[in-house]
Amino acid sequence: MIGAWSEYSSIFLLVFPALVLVAFAVPFLFAPLAWGRIIGFEPPGQTDLAVYFGRSLGAVALGICLMCYLASREAAVQPVVFDGLILISAVLVVTHIYGAVRKIQPLIETLEIGFWIGLLLLQLALYPVGQGPGLLAG
Repeated sequence: MIGAWSEYSSIFLLVFPALVLVAFAVPFLFAPLAWGRIIGFEPPGQTDLAVYFGRSLGAVALGICLMCYLASREAAVQPVVFDGLILISAVLVVTHIYGAVRKIQPLIETLEIGFWIGLLLLQLALYPVGQGPGLLAG
C-alpha cells in the first residue's frame, strides 16, 4: 500500500494544495465566521477569538499549501512533506471523531471523518518511497 502510486507524488503536491487553498485556507484567512456559518456553525456573540483562530488556521493552511507546491518540484524533500501531511490527516481524523462523539460540530464536520481517512489512505498510496529521508521512505 505505501508508495503504490509514488510516481504521482509530484502531481498530488500540485493538486492537493490548490483544493485546500480554495476550500479552506483562503476562506479561513479572510472570512472564517462566514465559512463557519456556511457549514452550519453558529458563532457566539463575542467573535474576536474565533476570527483570530480562523485566520491563524488559514495562515497555517496557506503555508502548508506553499510547502507542497515547492516540494512538488524537488523529489528529495517529498517524503518529509508527505510525512507532515500524513500526520496532519491522522490528527484531523481523531479531531473530527472527538467532535462527533461529543456532538459539538455540524453534520458536515462529522462526514469529514471519511474524507480525512480517504485522504490519509491516498497519501499513503502516493508516498514517494526511495526518494529521500522520511519516516516511511524506506
